[in-house]
Amino acid sequence: MSTLVYMRMLEQTPTKYDRGMRILTFGCIDRIKREIASTWIEPGQDVLEIGCGTGSLAALMTRRGARVLGIDISENMLAAARSNAPDAEFIHMTATEINKLGEDRFDRIVATLSFSELSEDELDLVLRVSSVLLKRRGKLVVADEVPPSRWWRRVLARLVRWPLASLTFLLTQNTTRALKMYDIRVERAGFRIVHHKVHLLGTLALIVAENTNDS
Repeated sequence: MSTLVYMRMLEQTPTKYDRGMRILTFGCIDRIKREIASTWIEPGQDVLEIGCGTGSLAALMTRRGARVLGIDISENMLAAARSNAPDAEFIHMTATEINKLGEDRFDRIVATLSFSELSEDELDLVLRVSSVLLKRRGKLVVADEVPPSRWWRRVLARLVRWPLASLTFLLTQNTTRALKMYDIRVERAGFRIVHHKVHLLGTLALIVAENTNDS
């Protein structure tokens, strides 16, 4: 979804973040979060959420009965998350530091609209470490921006994205990027994709991958 480049601006004001994401994705991100919590999270599971934002998904997962640890690099977001999801645990940590959390610890690792903020090298690192953090057959659940599969959708996405990306970079010195070759990267890190569903003309995807590495 090309308008997700506005994430960086919205992150400066957590109170407006969820509403902004809801508008920019036409409500799609809320539906995806509900699907994640209801379909891919089970009571009693240990869940790591990378880039927890305001804690909206963490709240859904704890209500489902999961034990949730959320991480984020924004102290403002963490403060909002602690208020919105009091039953979850939150710590200040970057995605590339998750190796500090141990091995074979989580049943699920969840990330919504956060992997697109990583460089390609960072993404590969996080995927490799995720396979170590997850229990065998644990699942990586990611909802994020992806390149559309059809050429005309890619052209349309570029036409819309570039002005927004330029504006966002000028204002925040950062932007998001679609997850290129994500399926291949995930499989290379030791996962097997078990679910892939696209939204918004193929620009936003929910991808679930099962860990196949031995503990």
